[in-house]
Amino acid sequence: MSKLNSVLISILCTITFVQCQAKTNTGESKSTVILNDTIKRDKSQNTKVEHLLVGKWFAPHAADINITFNKDRTFIFNDFNIKKEEIEVLHGTFELNGNNLILKYDNKPQQTFKFEKGKGADDNYYITKGKNYYFVKSDL
Repeated sequence: MSKLNSVLISILCTITFVQCQAKTNTGESKSTVILNDTIKRDKSQNTKVEHLLVGKWFAPHAADINITFNKDRTFIFNDFNIKKEEIEVLHGTFELNGNNLILKYDNKPQQTFKFEKGKGADDNYYITKGKNYYFVKSDL
């Protein structure tokens, strides 16, 4: 009987260990999915995110206001100058630091925008700055 008990205990221990290991792996894969939805600060991820940034972005219902980001980290920003009441063309370089998109203008102080992925099932990215600026990427 003692030998049978030893075998049964060994089997139960093995099953318990395998179940614990399976739960650990499931927990690890869930955390990986969550991490992929955030914009990481490491250099390889920034390069991937910068690739998503390159192209033309416009303000919905005001397409004259737009920003074009180039692969060489320069940009052209067609903005509306409220004081002059006209469109102005701004040039400079950009830097992406996590979710912060920093526009360094050639002739005025830099501005920081947010570059973020949509919420939930929305896989689009958006550029925002308070309530004044909201940009979406053009398909063209």
